[in-house]
Amino acid sequence: MKKLNLGCGKDIKKDYLNVDYIKFPGVDKVIDLNKIPYPFKTNEFDFILMRNILEHLDDPKSKLIEIHRISKPGARILIRTPHFSSCNVWGDIEHRRGFNFATFRHPNLANFFDPVTIKITFSHVKFFMRPFVKLFPTFYEKHLAYIFSAVDLVTELRVKK
Repeated sequence: MKKLNLGCGKDIKKDYLNVDYIKFPGVDKVIDLNKIPYPFKTNEFDFILMRNILEHLDDPKSKLIEIHRISKPGARILIRTPHFSSCNVWGDIEHRRGFNFATFRHPNLANFFDPVTIKITFSHVKFFMRPFVKLFPTFYEKHLAYIFSAVDLVTELRVKK
């Protein structure tokens, strides 16, 4: 199984190709992820981890389509981004946007990916929101997100080819 840790920063993973735009210790390949195409073959990866990277990139849709290109059919993509209500999304000057429950289920991505799971995470202080949000994510985002802010959006996608 060929695995890619895209935008790894200092989170170096064993048995992964670790990629970032800065040459931290353990980074295998330095790439500007805003410039596509990425220097990988079509259908190269079985699993791609994108932890706290998508919010840093210009035009995330084009980057996801490039991720689709380098992924094998049926590959899994695991994405963690700050939820739009999180103070983390706007606390980092390099963040360009937040994401919500509908982002990765949008019709513009339907030809490329099937959402497997989409989970809104909360801090331990707001743990009581977890069961409600699991059942009613859209209601939460429209009416409660700025009262009981979330932390992250964790999404697993399966590549359609």
